[in-house]
Amino acid sequence: MNVAIIGGGMAGLAAAYELSKQGHTVALFEKEAYLGGQVATFEVAGERLERFYHHIFANDVDIIHLIDELGLSQELLWLDSKVGFFHGGRIYNFVTPMELLKFSPVGLADRVRLGLVSLYLRRYSNWPRFEGMTALEWITKHAGRRNYEVVWGPLLKGKFGASSDEICMVWLWAKIHLRFASRVKGRERLGYMRGSFALLLEALKQ
Repeated sequence: MNVAIIGGGMAGLAAAYELSKQGHTVALFEKEAYLGGQVATFEVAGERLERFYHHIFANDVDIIHLIDELGLSQELLWLDSKVGFFHGGRIYNFVTPMELLKFSPVGLADRVRLGLVSLYLRRYSNWPRFEGMTALEWITKHAGRRNYEVVWGPLLKGKFGASSDEICMVWLWAKIHLRFASRVKGRERLGYMRGSFALLLEALKQ
């Protein structure tokens, strides 16, 4: 069968790869001069840098399997996350429970509430209950206004801009589930490709 795929991002490349394995003839169309979409890279001093920041979570099993199938497992590095939270002109370490308890921009009671709410969402599975509810509404009610203004509000605004207060709570629930699943012995571990994800893009292109 002859198949045309519009878009050479990761989804398009992966679809082309799978169809080619099944014996189909694939033509892939991409409007840019490069492949990869949001995972695309550019060269600086002979090294490849990603146009946007990317990593893999431990439960991203499909792409981990694809990397293994392409013979690139040895190039996938699992590194401890080093997250910093910038507030009031200072960077606070923001990975472990102890670092959360030291996060002085909110009071101790709010720090405890923030941690408990995160643990609750990690264990909560009835996500359809959050449909029709914004993250602003839920966080303000259960974690407090101060935690939204200092922590979650700026994070959501940085990602979604002017629409940040309208983001559905389902999205935040899914994000917390995703990140907690990448924790090993209390520390988050994230996957990166040695030399950038250009290795994966090149293998798929070939």
